Amino acid sequence: MPTATTLPLIILIAVLWRLTKGNILSVIVYTSIFDSASALNIGKLGVSPWMVALLVGLVEKVVRGHAPIRLIPGLNRLALKLGVFFLVYSAWSAIVYPVLFAGVAVMSSHDSSPAPLLWNVSNLAQLCYLIACAFVYFIALTSTRDELRSALDWYVRGAITAAFVAMYQLANAVWHVPYPSAILYSHPGHVIYPAFMIHGMWRLNGPFPEASELATYACLGVALLGWDVVTRRFRLTTTLGLALLISAVLMTLSTVGYLCLSLILAMGAALSIVSAFRQRSFTPQKILLALLLVAGGTTLFLTTDASATVSNVVSSVVLEKKDTSSYRDRSAMNSAAIDTFRHTYFIGAGWGSARASGLIYGLLANEGVIGVGLLAALLLSLGFPLALSRKSTLAPENSMTYEKALFGLISMLAALIIAGAEPVEPVFWALIAISTAAYSNARSNEIVLVPTAGTRQYSYVAFNPS
Repeated sequence: MPTATTLPLIILIAVLWRLTKGNILSVIVYTSIFDSASALNIGKLGVSPWMVALLVGLVEKVVRGHAPIRLIPGLNRLALKLGVFFLVYSAWSAIVYPVLFAGVAVMSSHDSSPAPLLWNVSNLAQLCYLIACAFVYFIALTSTRDELRSALDWYVRGAITAAFVAMYQLANAVWHVPYPSAILYSHPGHVIYPAFMIHGMWRLNGPFPEASELATYACLGVALLGWDVVTRRFRLTTTLGLALLISAVLMTLSTVGYLCLSLILAMGAALSIVSAFRQRSFTPQKILLALLLVAGGTTLFLTTDASATVSNVVSSVVLEKKDTSSYRDRSAMNSAAIDTFRHTYFIGAGWGSARASGLIYGLLANEGVIGVGLLAALLLSLGFPLALSRKSTLAPENSMTYEKALFGLISMLAALIIAGAEPVEPVFWALIAISTAAYSNARSNEIVLVPTAGTRQYSYVAFNPS
């Protein structure tokens, strides 16, 4: 039945559809931030906002008689094949393995003990999520490269929106400002962990079920926006957006967020050095900003008790993590996942059967060696163009999109490995598809669809972007 989210979501999708000029991928990645909301509840199952955006987009394409589906020219064919193999194998495992290994002990949720494996509504729900992600994957592969670049920008806007929601949540916690919990937390299948205090510090989750998910999505925004700050001209709005996202990550008090932020910082430093030599992108404004940040941070630590606060945060979030009940629960889930992996003869219990805290543990328990191998091969194949000669492999107008998407994918992959589950996030598959499709070996192999005047017929026309 409809929820408090339904009407606001319909209005939001209509607005986004107009602003993005009908770019389905952009609307999907933006609405994916509302992970705790549900547009429609069916018993204990909820329909996520991004799935509604996907459905609306597909229906609109069919009704308006858009052009036939065609893969974007010049994409990474090896990555495409491996992506299809992984999705097909995962769907097959979701249907077959729970029946084949019925009775094997699996842990299916955070707050349960291992129980006999039985194909149930949870498997069906995860299979639906997988199919929806497959649609997102193929929509990205059939989009134009301008649409792919726009989708990355709209995801960043979505991440900034999530950061604003988190700050709004903080205002609600501190000053009791009215907060739309009914709209943001309407999904019946999620256990919501609202804002609470740890050692005198607020831990925020924003529009997500828990703080670690906000950290994952915000870190991806930091990676994508940080890429722009380093490689493009200085813009104050971009810098302020990056500062807001970093603040949101810090206020999640999440181990995932802090470790990923450290990784992004290390990768960003390397990127800055490469960019400085390759593009001479370090302008006086960027140098001045860096000096001001260093000077301001040093002054703050010397004149206030900021160093004690940072020490307290790092100690409670990272160094003392093993002493928390959360760590013990997650360790028990991962131990149960390894047991499931062994008891299914290293094949796995099937997509959506077992829960774990960490992408690798989850894949081993559900997909087994084959699934882990396919996903690893897919991710490695996305980096092949970097190992080849840049001049002969990547067209200049596509290399920036490709490298930016790959940079963001590494950030999100790290977060999922630390505390993720199965890869059913639409933005994860959008990044894989963008990294696959943005690859191109020629400047002139772009093909565009041109409508024939007065008809619904389309023809392919060669287009040289230069």
